[in-house]
Amino acid sequence: MAVVEIPWSAWYRDAVHQLEFPFGCQVDVLIPQGGRSLTIRELRDGIDHPIDSPRLEELGRGCRSACIVIDDVARPTRTAEILPILTEKLAEAGLPADKVAIVIAVGSHRRLSPAEVGWKVGVELCDRHVVECHDCRAGLAPTGIPYGQHELLVNQTFLAAELKIVVGCVLPHPFAGYSGGAKLVLPGLADLRSIHRSHQFVQMGLRGGADPNANQFRLEAEEISRKLGVRFAVCVVTGPDRGTIGVYCGDLVSAHRRACEQASTAFATDVERTYDAAVVNAYPKDIDLIQAESAFIGWKTARGPIVREGGLIVLACAATCGRGSHGLFEPGGASYHVPRPQRWLGGRDFWVYCPGATTSEVRQLYWEGYPVFHDRVALAAALSQRLPASATIAVFPCGPAQQVRDLRASFKAVV
Repeated sequence: MAVVEIPWSAWYRDAVHQLEFPFGCQVDVLIPQGGRSLTIRELRDGIDHPIDSPRLEELGRGCRSACIVIDDVARPTRTAEILPILTEKLAEAGLPADKVAIVIAVGSHRRLSPAEVGWKVGVELCDRHVVECHDCRAGLAPTGIPYGQHELLVNQTFLAAELKIVVGCVLPHPFAGYSGGAKLVLPGLADLRSIHRSHQFVQMGLRGGADPNANQFRLEAEEISRKLGVRFAVCVVTGPDRGTIGVYCGDLVSAHRRACEQASTAFATDVERTYDAAVVNAYPKDIDLIQAESAFIGWKTARGPIVREGGLIVLACAATCGRGSHGLFEPGGASYHVPRPQRWLGGRDFWVYCPGATTSEVRQLYWEGYPVFHDRVALAAALSQRLPASATIAVFPCGPAQQVRDLRASFKAVV
């Protein structure tokens, strides 16, 4: 057997996981361009040079309160490295710890455990600041902003703060183009009804594309976030190991666009041929199975199918926390549908490899006709039976942080 190592279990382990492939197969591990992780000094330097905005300490002077909004463990951002820099600057501006709240923008996701809060915020800051997980059903305040047929409600701690700051990573996203920026507010801090409406962009096919300047959802969220008073954004680009390889701060839109520019290069993954099979790993969004489908977003930039018709696609996900809870897409959620065969697969087989989720949990999210594996030895044996000895196999080690750069001559460029 040929052995390939992939990153595994973000936040909980951040370990290396071995997959075995049949002898004779040609396995290409397709890694993104990535980049070098920044030092703390470089992080400080990035925050000291905001884009189209005064420095944070200048914005904070004269304010009586501040709220820093961060993303949750469904995102790879190492916010605990960035928050001390921000709180230090706010203290310089006259905002001590008891005047600076930290709100975790979980949207409709579950509350974080105490350990997870510590990973995202840092133990020291947890002891000094008010830290809360957003609740889309409680602790909400009216905004006076219509959103669809209803008024948008948002987290009351956030809305009450004089200085509003958002911190999050930029990853390919199915309907926002890229995550981060204004998405931390909508849907991150919204009420459940508004979150449901925002996710209907996917269900209605209004995906908007990767260009944030032409993405309908992104532009609307930015307009609303400005109305709500977001004054400073920190947009992070992460590498394949979740390290911070870029940080852009300042104006909500300008900082996000600069981060997207680096992300489009850092996530670029060269594909030079069509394969018999592909294994796509859900790291760094492999905390649960609900997040795992993000592994395929980066395939949208391919000019044609990456796997030939009749081939095999394997989704690999640690699913450390099992099926997971999104609030909308699991049984009982407003956007849940009974799983069906996925049309985008065409004439290709689809397998799910997830040691952390039970078969019954997988069946709640994926069609019952897709084989499920929980053990890598069983997966390796099945691959040996399914694939010819000379099969070509592509491995995408960190699917949610990859975007295909298609170099195949057989496909014309998409206009």
